[in-house]
Amino acid sequence: MSVSLAAGKGILPVEIARKIRPELILTLGGEADELRKYTGKLVIMKYPSLGRAIREMKAVNADKVIMAGAVPKNLMYCLPLIFDRMSRQVLRKSLHDDHSLLGEIVKALEEAGISVIPYWQILPEFIASTGKLSHRKPTPKEFSDIEYAREILRVILPCSFGQGVCVAEGSVVAVEAMEGTDRMIQRAGEISGRGVIVKMMKTGQDMRYDLPTVGAMTLENMHKAGLTCLAVEAGKTLILEPEKFFALADEYNIAVWGIEG
Repeated sequence: MSVSLAAGKGILPVEIARKIRPELILTLGGEADELRKYTGKLVIMKYPSLGRAIREMKAVNADKVIMAGAVPKNLMYCLPLIFDRMSRQVLRKSLHDDHSLLGEIVKALEEAGISVIPYWQILPEFIASTGKLSHRKPTPKEFSDIEYAREILRVILPCSFGQGVCVAEGSVVAVEAMEGTDRMIQRAGEISGRGVIVKMMKTGQDMRYDLPTVGAMTLENMHKAGLTCLAVEAGKTLILEPEKFFALADEYNIAVWGIEG
């Protein structure tokens, strides 16, 4: 038996593929050219097809899968008519939020005899720790905004949205929803041009998938938006390309801090 990789967009699936060299990679809009280097079989799916994904995994005797990478969350609203039959059934069972949908996908995989492996176990060195992570420590005003943002997230995360929030001088500027962190940061820049970003994981979230993730692009977008501090939940947030990430944090003078949930 073997491990396969279901890859969305971004650098995370590439890092995982490089480390484990899976026999099979299934990708929906991922970095196909990069992923191809690390597998014996790459399957590019133009549209979501859970039934096909399971058949492909069974064909190579894969009894485990890692699910990693970004998949546009608006797919569940924009393209349901072109999903395969199994995908439509899963969509109908979900509560139409991304956590519920991913949970139903995992359930369908497990019913087919395929277990889902937590990807953070493959890349433990990418997990954020507590306290000071970058060269600069947050200012007292930034610490105050971090604490307020954490209080906001504790309220809204059980509602299955808002892994991230921007707060500036005690005011909520933007809350992350289906558009994702980068678009939320852009919106915060257009509204306030200053503030802190705080990201946390939903209470009770299954840690096998959809952990909060930040990377160099997060800092690039924050710099463009005028945001000066990033706080992430320690032990539950992935920092992609950490060497590049922290070099950028120092270059842009952005404070990065690990917080408890």
